[in-house]
Amino acid sequence: MLFKRVNRDQPERVFVTFQANEAGIAADDVVQLELTAASVDGVKVVQPNSAELQAYIGVADAAIASGAFGLVQVGGYRSTSRIFATNTSIALAQLLVPTAGQDYLASVASSTTSSADVVLQPAMAVLLETIASTSASATISKKIWIRNTI
Repeated sequence: MLFKRVNRDQPERVFVTFQANEAGIAADDVVQLELTAASVDGVKVVQPNSAELQAYIGVADAAIASGAFGLVQVGGYRSTSRIFATNTSIALAQLLVPTAGQDYLASVASSTTSSADVVLQPAMAVLLETIASTSASATISKKIWIRNTI
C-alpha cells in the first residue's frame, strides 16, 4: 500500500498495486477483485461483475494493460473520476456505488421509503461536486472521496 504523506496543501490518498486481468482498464475506471475460481489471488482486478459488486476495490489511477500492474486508488480524495449522469441533477455529497458490468460509479438513494426487502449496495464514494442536469446520459468526471479502504 502507498499512503500519500500528510501535508497541509494536499489531501491524503491511499493506493494499492494490482494486476489487470482484462483488457481495457483505463484511468478512472472502477475495478473489483477478480473472483474467477482459477484466478483468485487477491492481486488481479477486473471491471465490476453483476453478482460481485461487494468485491469493489477502487478507481484505477492510470490505464492498466491486461496482465500489467498498476495503481488503484482505494481511499481518499480524487480529483478525477467516471460518474454516470442522467438527465437529472445530482446533489453534492450523494453516495456513489459501482455498477455491474460498467467502468463507472453511479448515484444511489441514501434512504428507503418502504419496508419491502432492500438490497444494500456498497456505497464506496461520495460526490464532492454537484452535477447539473444534462440532456443525455453520459459519463463525466467529478471530484469524489473514496470511502473504501482495504
